[in-house]
Amino acid sequence: MNKRVTIRDILNTDEFRDFVVLAGDSALDKEVHSITIMDSPNPFPWSVGGEIVLSSGYIFKKHESEFEELIRKMSDAGIVALFIKLKRYFDYIPQNIIDLGNEIGFVIVSVPVEMSFVDVINPTLSKIINFQTEIIRKSEEILSDFTSLVMNEGDTLTIIKVISEILGEEICYYDMKLNEMYHCKSSCYKDRDFENININQLLVEKESYRVSMNNKIFGYIVFLGRKKGDIYRDEFNALAHANTALILDTQKKLSSMQIENRHKNEFVRDIITNNIRSKMEIEKRAQSFGWTFKETFRTLIVDIDNFKDEYTKMGNTDEKRDINNDLDDIRDNILSTAVRVVKSYFVDSVYVNLSDTAVFLIQNNREDKIDEILEEMSEEIRNTIGNKFDFTVSIGIGESQDDIINVYKSYKEAQMAIKIGRTIYNSNFSLHYKDLGVYRILYSIYQNEDVLSFCKSSIGKVLDYDGQYNTELFSSLQKIADCDWNLKIAAEELYIHYNTMKYRYKKIAEILDKDLNKTEVRTDISLALKIYKMSE
Repeated sequence: MNKRVTIRDILNTDEFRDFVVLAGDSALDKEVHSITIMDSPNPFPWSVGGEIVLSSGYIFKKHESEFEELIRKMSDAGIVALFIKLKRYFDYIPQNIIDLGNEIGFVIVSVPVEMSFVDVINPTLSKIINFQTEIIRKSEEILSDFTSLVMNEGDTLTIIKVISEILGEEICYYDMKLNEMYHCKSSCYKDRDFENININQLLVEKESYRVSMNNKIFGYIVFLGRKKGDIYRDEFNALAHANTALILDTQKKLSSMQIENRHKNEFVRDIITNNIRSKMEIEKRAQSFGWTFKETFRTLIVDIDNFKDEYTKMGNTDEKRDINNDLDDIRDNILSTAVRVVKSYFVDSVYVNLSDTAVFLIQNNREDKIDEILEEMSEEIRNTIGNKFDFTVSIGIGESQDDIINVYKSYKEAQMAIKIGRTIYNSNFSLHYKDLGVYRILYSIYQNEDVLSFCKSSIGKVLDYDGQYNTELFSSLQKIADCDWNLKIAAEELYIHYNTMKYRYKKIAEILDKDLNKTEVRTDISLALKIYKMSE
């Protein structure tokens, strides 16, 4: 596209072949918006920038001592050039003015004395108006092209190729809603491949245009061959039409995906809640989505920590409703991040989003390494989300099931891992059902009055002593039990001297009035400590 009308374009007009550039050669590519006549020494209040000033030279002759200052003021006001007649009031332009024009990039052009102002103004305005007319014509053509694209269901890549051809630029488009990158000369990158392209770095280094509506960002058009700078005025029409077409295309995709995802979600929800009549039903419904269930299965739950608490803080004002909408977007982005990580490890996994939770059905044929892989993946999910958002997530993992029809059992196990993990770790954890141990039993009884009474009788005196004397005996007791009653290891982990730990051990025994070396006493205390963790 012809980006703009420049001083050079004006000087290339046939009628101006006898014009001579006296100064400012380096500034000939400055944009021209209009041309006007200078008949006073103070034209600056009406200057809006981009003007060529046409002068007979009289004003400069009359105020010759201010000639240099006038040139500086004209440049500061955004005036791009002085077209001045010589041989009438000036035989030549003083050398200091020529030097100044070259220094500050201000163009000074000699106009033949016999040319009238009209002979200069009309061709200049014609060129500017013709350019603006071409912009309007091109805009209508672009609108027609994009309307046709949308009507004929042109895809995103086609839209990008069209805008690339219109602008004459190599561009790419990053779709934030679908996390996809499109390039005008290649196919789309997604999921793991997308990590090879640093979109944030591109946005810093390259010129870009934000595709948005109602302050919601859908993506960015990036000019790959252009460093950071201004987008040309005439490009905005094309980009505005591309903005509309890309948003419509994205909304169409999202609408289609929402319908399909609703059916997928219903199917996965039926599987994990055991709302299935037969294995054949699973196979038929899976086929409709192109899914094949052949391997062993287990359930993994990703739950956003304390997310519902944020909703309870909100009211019904417009501002708070906007915050609610932002929270919805954050939730969707967090769960989408979890999906991308899981899919990068288990491409055949399926999932359902349940409010602020994502439930994954993971099938694999690597059962010998599955625990190691799940641990690595869970850590990546938590680290990625924790670094990117102001929220953390907790992860519960159920046991493996040989048949998809029984995967609801794994779901219940993953749920229990989340619930028990919340009582022990509160947030930002990953926990396997198989690692719950005695907590599986304790979870069903820990709020029983007899159980709480047992807990108090076993360790309550140490808690009371800490409260009364501001000591740290209870935390020491917890660490000793965690270290399998090895005082040396417990001391090292608490960064205290071994003799200090021996003293605390003896003091705890005195407070409880029990022999802590007896196996049955240690068993009671260890059990009481687990119950305490769940009930505190």
